Amino acid sequence: MVKIEHNVRFQGRPSKAEMERRWQLAKEFMKERGLDYLVTQANEGVLCQYVRWFAEVRSLHYTYLLFDKDGAMTMISHGGTGGKAIPWEVGLTNNIAIPVFNNACYADSFAAEKAVEVIQKKGCRKLGLIGMNLITAGFYNNLLQGLPGTETVDVTDEFDYLVAVKSAEELGFLQDACDLHDAAAYAIPSLVYAGRMEREFGADLYRLALLMGADEYLSNLFVGSSRLAGPMFALHYQNKIIEAGDALNVLFEVPTMVGYYADLHRYFNVGAPAPEMLEVAAAGIELQDYLAKLCQPGVRGKDVFAACNDWLTRNGFDPEVRLCGHGQGYGLVERPYFDAFDPMVLQENMYLAIHPTVKAKGASVQIGDNFVVTADGAKRMTKHPRGLTII
Repeated sequence: MVKIEHNVRFQGRPSKAEMERRWQLAKEFMKERGLDYLVTQANEGVLCQYVRWFAEVRSLHYTYLLFDKDGAMTMISHGGTGGKAIPWEVGLTNNIAIPVFNNACYADSFAAEKAVEVIQKKGCRKLGLIGMNLITAGFYNNLLQGLPGTETVDVTDEFDYLVAVKSAEELGFLQDACDLHDAAAYAIPSLVYAGRMEREFGADLYRLALLMGADEYLSNLFVGSSRLAGPMFALHYQNKIIEAGDALNVLFEVPTMVGYYADLHRYFNVGAPAPEMLEVAAAGIELQDYLAKLCQPGVRGKDVFAACNDWLTRNGFDPEVRLCGHGQGYGLVERPYFDAFDPMVLQENMYLAIHPTVKAKGASVQIGDNFVVTADGAKRMTKHPRGLTII
């Protein structure tokens, strides 16, 4: 379980040895590819895994990170002129603040200009970009304009393996995240009763998460109530009154203070459940077990998705049209993705959320748990029972 230390501002930090492990992996990665710099960006705290992997802090504002072949690291983010982007010591060589926000059109070049100043001091023949979908157009265009003659390459596909395969220390932090989610699930029956508004229950989940050691960005606390489980909703839409007989659909997916996510998706019934709910929930557990067994080293993400849809159609259920699981870590969702597209090959110690959707007879169930890839398949790290909980 996550522990909160009194009077410590910045806590839950990785060990120095863990950070040095990551930096060494990055330097070796760069040497193999002849790279002088790596550049990445974080825009919020949900899909911020690359910046946090390098520098252990989550992003409050748009944050740009440079890492050179010698291990020198630069962070550029919001702050007062001449000040620091972040107040913590996290191994930065350059900690640069810019006094503007990213939605100010006149400031499109500010961060890139600072990055170019840093890069030109050592020179750069070849630069690797990580997370092209996360790097804003203004920064990218101005960076290239400021570095004429520099070769740029997208190295995200290969770099993702460094992030996806977790160390022993990371797996310990991730187990803590799973334990927090388990504890929340066990508490849910005490917070639910007929006549209560979904929003009241959702607010209690938020408070519970914070007090148990969750970090900010609690964006994935979704709730939905209906006789047969269906859609779940973010806080803005949690306005229905929970009724006797309702199935309550709860997604609890938050980061810990250390920054690691877990994914727990459970169903609770207020009173006697509809027979269809029991049937579909049982099928969801069976399918999750089937997919976990398939998640062995050498299997591709899209192979797991294909196997999921094969199982669903063979058993008379609608096929999955989005994804049936994904990696996690500092990002709420990370590779590997179990969708129709991801070619990433599974390796031992990848951390997964497996949550296939089973739809039948008007009910839709998506049992969600966390697993770690082993030589014999994915081992479940979540401990809370997966069956329908009757309140």
